[in-house]
Amino acid sequence: MKIANRPVGPGSPALVIAEIGNNHDGSLGQARALIEAAAEAGADAVKFQTHIADAEMLPSTPTPPHFDEPRFAFMQRMELTLDQHRTLKALAEERGLLFFSSPFSVAAVELLEQVGVPAYKIASGEVTNPPLIEAIAATGKPVLLSTGMSGIEDIEPAIATLKAAGTDVVLLQCTSAYPCPPERVNLNAMATLSERFGVPAGLSDHTADIYTSIAAVALGAVAIEKHFTLSKRLYGPDHHASLVPEELARLVDGIRQVEAARGDGAKEHDTGLDPVRATFEKSIVAAADIPAGTALDASLLTTKRPGTGIPAARIHEIYGRSTARDLARDDLLAEADLG
Repeated sequence: MKIANRPVGPGSPALVIAEIGNNHDGSLGQARALIEAAAEAGADAVKFQTHIADAEMLPSTPTPPHFDEPRFAFMQRMELTLDQHRTLKALAEERGLLFFSSPFSVAAVELLEQVGVPAYKIASGEVTNPPLIEAIAATGKPVLLSTGMSGIEDIEPAIATLKAAGTDVVLLQCTSAYPCPPERVNLNAMATLSERFGVPAGLSDHTADIYTSIAAVALGAVAIEKHFTLSKRLYGPDHHASLVPEELARLVDGIRQVEAARGDGAKEHDTGLDPVRATFEKSIVAAADIPAGTALDASLLTTKRPGTGIPAARIHEIYGRSTARDLARDDLLAEADLG
């Protein structure tokens, strides 16, 4: 699929998404600084969360353990206006980044349509919310769907709704733990999701480091999402499980190196390595002094470096042939030496 003009899928570089989420803490200035830092680190996209507290939750909604203030009050503080969304989108695009968001209500989808986002991310907790899925599907825009709280039975109806609308989808393997220990990541579930639903898969990575995401790309992930912050010590529920700019830069570098290293899967003779072959491979040599006219056998021949003579791989076809001249021990055999 494409987000704006950026291909996402097998054969294209993995889409590296800096998940700013709520790490702006309600500050437009901090949001701008995060976009600038994400661009400098080499990310492909920035993703926010679009909250309209009254439209997405009751004031009595329980507060998760990793939140430091009542959830409803926190979400009210995280609300960004239409103009703020537009300002941030313009800045992101100026810096060469895709800008999109996770809406948490139909009202948030309507706001993001006014912003003109090129894609949507469906958060893990919204996979079982048909009105939201239907509203996003109706936009006709590509979707990244996170599965951090979902089993196959939860994902199936959401995918059915999106596919019925002709929506392009990438499924993101995810575990909704902050931070997520490596043993709970389940990278192999990417293949399960891709095979089951016939769509590309990626990883929304909540681990505290970069290694899991790099491994995911080695396994074929088409998109990587990581929470991003300016400092792990900032106030808010997600900063401690986020990457700082220098970590994001190392992640991007690692991903691009792994992509280059994956290759095309073909295993062919590399002529560029011929000088190395001459140094490391072996040639057929005389194992003893051999008079001219002698029939050669295994007792008279051995293989030694360098690989500049008759290749060692041909030794069996040389057995039984006669020498055309006297050979001294350790002489490299050449075709002219054979009768």
